[in-house]
Amino acid sequence: MNRRLLLVGCLALVAVAAGAMDSDGQPELKLVPAPKEVQMRDGGFRVGPRTKIFVQFGHQSEDRIAAETLAEEVADQSGLRLDIVGMKAAGKAEGGAIVLARLQDRRVRRFLARNGLRADQLVGDQGYLLFSDKSHLVVAANSGEGLFYGVQTLRQLLRPHGKGLMCPAVEIRDWPSLEQTGMPDNMSRERAPEILPKRWREPGA
Repeated sequence: MNRRLLLVGCLALVAVAAGAMDSDGQPELKLVPAPKEVQMRDGGFRVGPRTKIFVQFGHQSEDRIAAETLAEEVADQSGLRLDIVGMKAAGKAEGGAIVLARLQDRRVRRFLARNGLRADQLVGDQGYLLFSDKSHLVVAANSGEGLFYGVQTLRQLLRPHGKGLMCPAVEIRDWPSLEQTGMPDNMSRERAPEILPKRWREPGA
């Protein structure tokens, strides 16, 4: 009888442990709202004192709010103050940078496609793609609103790691679902603020 109770107890512990993992044995991500497609990878992207946030020129007035929101999250969690740097669409961000990009950039689309993230019609204006590995952390969207939503997901992924933060290596595609009423199901997402933040600088400034 005691052996049977012990076996039941062991099975219960295994079930609890399995509930914290996905089907590939990776830690389960608790993201709100839950993205449509998530694929965990090995490793992660480290955010440290030298990490910069790159935003493409031509979209600063829309996208810098997302960059500022991300910078404030990093500062709140780690005390690090990351520089936000403007980048030409044809330019190349330095290694180890966080890149907030638009999917109209063919190089960005090709890079994401090579890593299994398709910028198809499902993504739309409010959707986004998020990719991270040891060397890259990219959030890309067709609009400033989509980019803002992608940054909200990125904020949830960041975790304390040493003197900085860590984003797990992951591939995410997300977009709002339309109910029969035609209203998106992502109403729980924060709305992108209308007021633009202050801090912004160009390379070399």
